[in-house]
Amino acid sequence: MLRVLLVSFLIALGTYYSLQAPFYALLFYLGNAYFRPEDWVSDDIIRSLNLSFSIGLYLVFVTLLCKKHLAWNGLITFCLLFLVQAILSVVFSPYAEYCWPYLLEFVKVAVISYLIVVLTTDFARFRLVSIVIVLALGLEQGKQGWFYLITKPGGPNINPVPFLGDNNGVALGMLMLVPLVGLLYQTSHWKWGKTLWGILFVGCLYRALSTYSRGGFIAAIGMGVAWWLLSFRKLRIGIVIGLILVTIVPALPAGFWDRIDTIQTYNETKDASALGRLHFWEVARTMAAANPIAGVGFNGFNKAYDDFDFLNGAYGRQRSVHSSYFGVLAELGYPGLVIFIAILFLSLVACVRVRRWASTGRLPTELGKSAIALAAAMIAFIIGGAFLPSQYAENLWHIFGLTIALRRIATTSLVTQEEAQRQSNQSIAA
Repeated sequence: MLRVLLVSFLIALGTYYSLQAPFYALLFYLGNAYFRPEDWVSDDIIRSLNLSFSIGLYLVFVTLLCKKHLAWNGLITFCLLFLVQAILSVVFSPYAEYCWPYLLEFVKVAVISYLIVVLTTDFARFRLVSIVIVLALGLEQGKQGWFYLITKPGGPNINPVPFLGDNNGVALGMLMLVPLVGLLYQTSHWKWGKTLWGILFVGCLYRALSTYSRGGFIAAIGMGVAWWLLSFRKLRIGIVIGLILVTIVPALPAGFWDRIDTIQTYNETKDASALGRLHFWEVARTMAAANPIAGVGFNGFNKAYDDFDFLNGAYGRQRSVHSSYFGVLAELGYPGLVIFIAILFLSLVACVRVRRWASTGRLPTELGKSAIALAAAMIAFIIGGAFLPSQYAENLWHIFGLTIALRRIATTSLVTQEEAQRQSNQSIAA
């Protein structure tokens, strides 16, 4: 009953603010997308509301009605090309009937990601979007992380999250969230706020590591190194990372390190999980060789697997590709893979550029810290995504949207400063 009341209150609050402006409707949509209230209650009325579709439709309608300025740049162009390639892959796929529902879901993800770009026009809004995503997704996961850290230190926590997937998906999702939590800590001007964000940071990080995901462990290292290398104050960040490691590492038992050690010894121990991945990647290459331009169809690897499995079910039927890159290659062909890699590369370039502008004093430090957080989140995906089919995941494409929005905010700030400087020079000359 209490959960129903809480969810009902949140829906009422989101509805009220959504009527005020499109940006608040965006926050309502993101909160619903990551919190998934229908998974928290058994009330049929709330489930029948179809909140995701209803809020999304309203968000698109009210944004068009308010005639917001549309955004366009090179990175958006590549994102559009990826969507076009996804559509073509289904049009020419022998598994089109299976692929269409997944494609339609991705179209929704792409539209919301673009609306993040259009409606997130300053740092205050950027931070609000980050807060909503972090709280909606990370609050429960961070609580679980602390619960296991205190009550069952070292015990594996492999409870799946519906839209993140199994333990590997949870690990990657949390590692992509952790930099945003860190950003909120760094940009909080409230002492208690910093404390709460710090607690959530540790909880989400432990939640990721306690899944015993080997890919997640490697991604965590990559994320931490990237964050430290890009940070403005390396000594301070290094000390913080050290303190976190002192808190978490002792809680990880020998079983965890035995699991991680199999990264090097999978071939000697005949680790079926690792060897299976190698086979699935080879099957993906076979699919791409047979369909180099359009692939087998958007999200169609599982459906097509049995037709291309040259070991005839040795690792099971209708298996997953277990890699974002091989997944794109198999499902969207070589053009899709090139476009996807270009999006990742250009997103990192955008973050590095904003970070450089902030380091020279041309932009506020907050924008530079935001760029560092987004870059760290993408590094986590680049590494962790090599072992997980998360190429169409909502959180990844929202990160792309936030990256493009941050670049636009930075560019607008630079133009404003240059214009102010020009007017000042004209006044002095006059």
